Amino acid sequence: MQHFEIKFSYYQIIYDSADVMNKYRDDHDLWALVIEGDQSAYEELYRRYFQVLFSYGKQFVRDEDLISDAIQDLFVDIWRTRFSLSQAQSVKFYLFRSIRRKIHRLTKRKLSGNEDLEDLGETFLPIERSPEELLISVQDVSDQSKKLHHLLAKLPTRQSEAIILRYYHELEYSEIAQLLEIKEQSVRNLVQKALQMLRRALISFFLAALIIF
Repeated sequence: MQHFEIKFSYYQIIYDSADVMNKYRDDHDLWALVIEGDQSAYEELYRRYFQVLFSYGKQFVRDEDLISDAIQDLFVDIWRTRFSLSQAQSVKFYLFRSIRRKIHRLTKRKLSGNEDLEDLGETFLPIERSPEELLISVQDVSDQSKKLHHLLAKLPTRQSEAIILRYYHELEYSEIAQLLEIKEQSVRNLVQKALQMLRRALISFFLAALIIF
């Protein structure tokens, strides 16, 4: 199979200028231009979502080269098939679902010959992450949120993924259900249980702070 290489740098995730950000402010409009064959829109889509997809991929594997390869493959496929793609209702959801499948396939390929390969299904679970890795994946933006992110790291893996997808990536419950391949009500239950655990942990934290001070 002929190899197509994305021409912009692996680390080129910073926008070239404020004009680019203003021109492609909306994902829906950006995707519309990509499927019409607009190369600058395609490159902007890559820059906009590379780090987001990379962080999401680290929920499943720690192999950064594999994640990078999966992202590269995904964007090569998008450009190859751009004229046959339809307008995505949610660009982020489309990319998340696609990268999850790419990582799964590359992982299976990498593990070919492993006797445990048959146990690797489409619903493969995220790996357990350290608090530091989770902090990176949710891209902490203020000192006030650090405690919350540490609490997220202590949640069961499925609960932390569900709540991050819901509140950080702002996906709908139905979209999260499709990503995790579970029922929508199960997603709601995961999020509800996670919120209850976070509330209890925050109350304990503030009580401890009052005792100390």
